[in-house]
Amino acid sequence: MHYRRGFILGAVAVLLAAATPISSVAAKSTVFHSTSNATIESLDSTKYALAVSTEAIKAYAEGLYTYGKTNQVVPGMVTGQPQVNAAKTVYTFTIRAAKWSNGTAVTADDFVYAWQRLANPKTASSNAYQIDIIKNGAAVRAGKKSVSELGVKALSSHKLQVTLTQPVPYLKQYLTGASFVPINRKYAEAQGAKYGTSAKHVIANGPFIVKGWTGINDKWTYVRNANYWDAKNVKLDKATIQVVKESATAANLFDNQQIDYAVLGDSNLQRYTGKKVLHKATTPTIGYISINNKRTTTSNRHLRLALAQAFNKKSLTKNVLKDGSTPLNGLIPTNFAKSPSGKDYRNSTGQFLTYAPSKAKANWKLAQKELNKKKVTLELLVADTPQAKNVGEYLQGQIEKNLAGVTISIKSVPVAQRIAAEKAGNYDLAFGTWAPDYADPVDFLSLYQSASDLNFSKYQNSSYDQKLTAITSTLATNTTARWQKMQAAEKQLIQQDAALAPVYQAGVTYLQRGDVSGLNLSPFGSIVNYKYVDVK
Repeated sequence: MHYRRGFILGAVAVLLAAATPISSVAAKSTVFHSTSNATIESLDSTKYALAVSTEAIKAYAEGLYTYGKTNQVVPGMVTGQPQVNAAKTVYTFTIRAAKWSNGTAVTADDFVYAWQRLANPKTASSNAYQIDIIKNGAAVRAGKKSVSELGVKALSSHKLQVTLTQPVPYLKQYLTGASFVPINRKYAEAQGAKYGTSAKHVIANGPFIVKGWTGINDKWTYVRNANYWDAKNVKLDKATIQVVKESATAANLFDNQQIDYAVLGDSNLQRYTGKKVLHKATTPTIGYISINNKRTTTSNRHLRLALAQAFNKKSLTKNVLKDGSTPLNGLIPTNFAKSPSGKDYRNSTGQFLTYAPSKAKANWKLAQKELNKKKVTLELLVADTPQAKNVGEYLQGQIEKNLAGVTISIKSVPVAQRIAAEKAGNYDLAFGTWAPDYADPVDFLSLYQSASDLNFSKYQNSSYDQKLTAITSTLATNTTARWQKMQAAEKQLIQQDAALAPVYQAGVTYLQRGDVSGLNLSPFGSIVNYKYVDVK
């Protein structure tokens, strides 16, 4: 995401850096030195969860569509326009002449295999829900139908037919996701369980080849893929990556002119105020408190409402984060999606669960009565990154200050461990982030469907599920009614049920020297597109 996507980020900020190119008499070698604050957990496009893995997968693999120099959706492995039936449910794509890094051709079957692998319940992918747009996708991942019944087939070596469950107006953008890149069937089957577990067990069809990642280490490299179909537009010969968890370290490296680019946060920003090297942007990534709706204490609706209204978001973003982040009072961020009439979703839908100490106290009193408890202690899971820890401590102080009798204990763990605990339901509260895969509110809303693998809040509401079903089926082509239904679903999820507590819309603050060009962050977060990066 995307997890990501698609897309779960869990406060993972990507820190980047560049060194001056190494020159020789024979040829100029362009090398970009970059950092991340977490290591890759998988290079298998059907098994990743972290932002750093998304970045690595998008560096070595390319799907039907990808992002261009200015973050516009452009053709990747597809050539020309797809043939589409009148109902807009059957697409036939032509796969361009392209090769894998081992010299074999990229074929339509590579997509069939990858998408069937994603849907297969044996894969146990946290991103499997993304396949639901494909006919029979939900039934396949639930084990009710075989993978062969998934609505994707190779009509020939270069003709890929995709049958959708319902029309999907944002399909091209959706297919840019890391979950939809191809996988070479013959190669992957030969690797077996080792596929994607290290750089030696994947092959590339994208701009770069991953080198040096063993599966557990904190350093790896992206090397220019000579077999990539658009290799002429790849400027870098190599990008080296190492894990650096402290943004202060990145700032010091920048000051010492050892790197040319770095994403920063918190107090490290102050020294660059007013300087041209400092840049800020707002992203659609959100920070939120995941609340376990199944735990005895946090299953209480009034307690969840109290928690969501008990912290000052404006003070957090202005005085703690200081990176361009803004308060978020809903699930869907601002400047993310527009209504059929052109209105911003957040602005037209309204603000839910704003900071309101008096309302928080009133809800806490109701919760005390219903729970028959005067005091409760809740554990807040946070990632072991400086920013996540700072946010956790701020939330702890605010909640304890405004809700007398509520004690928050903080447990800091690696991101992957935090996600595993959430997925298993072994937590009370958890602070994390989510970056969308495509610009439609359903990207956020679908996370909280009862059967969603990413529904870490364990929220279950049949009325909410029915709204989501209508949004993705009967209302798929009725833009106005669909929009209104999404607004109603969000209101139910956040304002009425407080299934989670929105915290902020993330900003990204970075340093960049003038000799680095072509560096683009994903429009949905701080994931870097290395394809167009150049170092003079």
